[in-house]
Amino acid sequence: MAVSQSVVGRKAAEKSHGIVGMLKNPYVALTCCFASLGCIMYGYDQGVMSPVLVMENFENHFPTFMGSTIQGWLVSALELGAWAGALINGVLADRISRKYAMMVAVVIFTLGTGLQAGAQAPAYFFAGRVIGGVGIGMFSMVIPLYQAEIALPELRGSLVSLQQLSITIGTSIAFWLDYGMQFVGGNTCKPEGIANPYLADGTFNAAQNHGHTCLGQKTIAWRLPLALQIIPAWILFFGMFYFPFSPRWLMMKHREEEALASLSKLRRLPANDPNVRAEFLEIKAAVMFDEESEAELVGSGGKLGPWKALFAPHMLKRLFLGCGTMVCQQFTGINAVLYYAPQIFKSFGFSSTKTDLLATGVTGILQITFTIPAVLWLDKFGRKTFLIVGAIGMFCCHIVVATVEGIYEDNWNLNLGLDKAQGWVAIAFIWLFAVNFAYSWGPVAWVLAQEIFPNSQRSRGVAIVASTNWFFNFIIGLTTKDMLGSMKYGTYIFFAIFSGIGGLFIWWFAPETKDKTLEELDIFFGGDDATIAASDRDRMQRIYETLGLAGIENVEDIKTAVTADEVEVTQPHVDEKAY
Repeated sequence: MAVSQSVVGRKAAEKSHGIVGMLKNPYVALTCCFASLGCIMYGYDQGVMSPVLVMENFENHFPTFMGSTIQGWLVSALELGAWAGALINGVLADRISRKYAMMVAVVIFTLGTGLQAGAQAPAYFFAGRVIGGVGIGMFSMVIPLYQAEIALPELRGSLVSLQQLSITIGTSIAFWLDYGMQFVGGNTCKPEGIANPYLADGTFNAAQNHGHTCLGQKTIAWRLPLALQIIPAWILFFGMFYFPFSPRWLMMKHREEEALASLSKLRRLPANDPNVRAEFLEIKAAVMFDEESEAELVGSGGKLGPWKALFAPHMLKRLFLGCGTMVCQQFTGINAVLYYAPQIFKSFGFSSTKTDLLATGVTGILQITFTIPAVLWLDKFGRKTFLIVGAIGMFCCHIVVATVEGIYEDNWNLNLGLDKAQGWVAIAFIWLFAVNFAYSWGPVAWVLAQEIFPNSQRSRGVAIVASTNWFFNFIIGLTTKDMLGSMKYGTYIFFAIFSGIGGLFIWWFAPETKDKTLEELDIFFGGDDATIAASDRDRMQRIYETLGLAGIENVEDIKTAVTADEVEVTQPHVDEKAY
């Protein structure tokens, strides 16, 4: 494994990782945990809709939502909004700060939630899904960005993994809340004045029953679960007033004294501590490097030059890796399971809504439990190991489910309770698939996305990567219901193939990034000392010499007497040849 080029990175490799490291750095760990409240909402919204779609009271209110195509649009409307939210938040997070961007997302999300919870017509419900999705997309982009920028190098993987842990917690809360709420007034509608509310195959006849008040299951059974999302949102909103700005964002805004104070607060060390000084100066060096590079880009390419730079050859590799990872993550099929879990379990020969929702709830618990290994050991074993092992596990699970369904599907479709043992085998391997995703592609894909872009391009790069995730999430949400109906067991073969491709993609294209600082990774992704462009190498060397970092082997060698005021604010150096 490559030795870290950063003095902070080398020091980080010697420190405690995982839970021990978090206990030794409780403030930054708790700050990242609190920021993850936004991800709880993301997971909650993923989990809340699939059980709601099979509640008879909801079906009675919105009979037009019962077709497979319209359900696909209903589920994926949130992803479409999230795609836009993730894309626009890159600019917003740079302009008003990471934490204020989170607070704006709360306001937008609240509007969307209110429209969904109070909807009396399909148009309002769809509008709520899209607007709420914009807020969710903003959260998905800015929260891991904030976590990555405040975390210590040795804890970055674990702390950014809290995003996925929070998502699974939110999903599980939604599943179990829906399960309990379905019994409010009874788990059947019992429409007033209708003798037989069901079709011949036992399906609730929503078209016939619409307009007849449910005497059984109450409207609150689905409205309350939808409305409760705003509670963690507003806890996050008010709590963020008390948490620090990202030191890297402050440095980008040339608020150096505040950046040093924020870093000192996050590390719980005095500002003149060698560890704080070293990290502060490395952040400053990276920002100076990026500003000089960006000034040249603006000089040669105009205001859009920095965006164009994302597609330059040396940046395209990072963009390709980030976007490719997100495409593979979505095509593992995880969101197909989360969005349509009750319907999937029903296809395995189980006609009881109670059994289907219980099986769905167990999926959520397993995801929480097995996301924890990533939080504890990701920074010890590395990103590539988790991703490749997880891809292999998901591939095998999909193949088993496809085989079992291919053999027993005809018997299950008779709705006679045949081959239930085999149905439980299929459910068990869906659970095992969720387990393999939980410790690998769920958290680690987002960790990797935060690590591959330089400071000046991180918001733009992460915005594009996050929007890619949501765009393909939208495709999955839109098409899965029809895929399950037409391709049947072939759906799982499709997801198995992409799980395998994902493992090969990471093995071939992704470097190992653990224990490296975000600033160092800017250089790391460009290659080693022999392959970095001479101008870039010379520029960084000059900046390191200016800041007193050149030749430093240990953090103790940093001159602790130097303060932020004594570090000259260097204006971007622009090569006249660029003009």
